[in-house]
Amino acid sequence: MIGTRVREALRGSGLTQAALARSVGLSESALSKSLAGTRTFAALELAEVAERLGVSMHWLVTGEEDPFEVRVVARHSYDNMSRTYSCDPQDDQKALEAVALLYRQAYAA
Repeated sequence: MIGTRVREALRGSGLTQAALARSVGLSESALSKSLAGTRTFAALELAEVAERLGVSMHWLVTGEEDPFEVRVVARHSYDNMSRTYSCDPQDDQKALEAVALLYRQAYAA
């Protein structure tokens, strides 16, 4: 249920339900009804909710990770047998921090 996932994302967002409602242009009552499943979200409302909560619309609608989500990774390994990619987030973080440092040094002004 979309309302359940919105509530889940809301808990981790630091926003209150009232603040979320205001930020997407809904009344508190309309948001409450949408969360309870007695009112459906309009597509644009759901897009705004996803943006404010930092989650994908795909996840809000399906409960699954978006298979087409763009991910920035510095390094990855490819397993020919399973045809899957994997990466170590710590390695990525170090590489991305090095790139960020280079940009800061190059464009200090």
